[in-house]
Amino acid sequence: MKKIVSLGIVALLMGLSLYAGGGKEQAAPGKAAPSKQEVVYLNMGSTSSTSGVYAWCVAAANAVNKSGQGLQVTVVESGAGIDNLRKVKAGTFDFALAVDVPSTYQLYKGIDTFKDQAYPEIRWLLVRNIIADRLYVRKDSGVSKWSDLAGKRFCPGIPGSAAATYVTRFNEILKTGVNLVPMALGDAINALKENRIVGLQKSSGLFAIDASLIEVNMTTPLTAIGFTREETQQIMKAMPYLSFVETKKGGIKELPDAGPFYEEAAIAGGVATSKLSQEIGYKIVKAYYENLQDIQAAYGPAKGWDPIADYFKFATGDDVVPAHAGLVQFAKERGIQVPAKFIPPEYKEK
Repeated sequence: MKKIVSLGIVALLMGLSLYAGGGKEQAAPGKAAPSKQEVVYLNMGSTSSTSGVYAWCVAAANAVNKSGQGLQVTVVESGAGIDNLRKVKAGTFDFALAVDVPSTYQLYKGIDTFKDQAYPEIRWLLVRNIIADRLYVRKDSGVSKWSDLAGKRFCPGIPGSAAATYVTRFNEILKTGVNLVPMALGDAINALKENRIVGLQKSSGLFAIDASLIEVNMTTPLTAIGFTREETQQIMKAMPYLSFVETKKGGIKELPDAGPFYEEAAIAGGVATSKLSQEIGYKIVKAYYENLQDIQAAYGPAKGWDPIADYFKFATGDDVVPAHAGLVQFAKERGIQVPAKFIPPEYKEK
């Protein structure tokens, strides 16, 4: 009986399908039937879901998903920068956000963190902003400069992130003797509140604290510390691909007493590889740019930065990570001049 009913339902559905034209859109006389757009599914590396940057990653993915270009992006939580680069190289992620230029350059050349693991297929996709890998400490900790961290428990950042790797290297280069305690951001914030660590590193906009620390600062007052000019020069001698900015007193909106000092700063954004086609890369960049206001509303530190032009403007030096072919195409369409050093060999002029 069940079989007969099932067959009857199938027959009825087939009849309705035929009556409606087989379930396919019918072409007008003399015109070919439109083909259904195939959906391309992409995995995108992001960061810890407790990070303020995660909201940016989600907003960027939403911009692509609603663009009507046949792309569907899944946001995958990760350890951010270094972790994302490893997984993009391995093919686990099709592209990734929450990455900075210095760590991408290390992978491109096979140096430092990626020693003997050169990956010339890595490509820069878009810019979010320029960030400071900021060192936050409890205001009651008595710590006012990097050297004061000697012997104290401090979280260098999210395990797997580029910034956490940098802080670890700074400690080695300067021989400070900081007791570094890597942990996930949520755990680090709890440890900070409970005074189990004196501070933590968190990548932030140049002029404001990270969103994840705004509420913390209300109940556990924070300040920021940095490096002296001499310490900065010592670090750059060992890590010449890094850049530093001078933060004046009052330069961080929520921490008016912090400064002056030097902070490590970098271009932050997204990467892909040459295996991601020019067409798909172009669609991602286009969707991001056309929904920039929504993305900036979700993540304020992205305001004031051009996700397309600023890579060519701020990535200095003769030896750079090539831009993704899709980024080059979209930039040229907007009338942006793209120096030859950024153009990858796989780029096709459109």
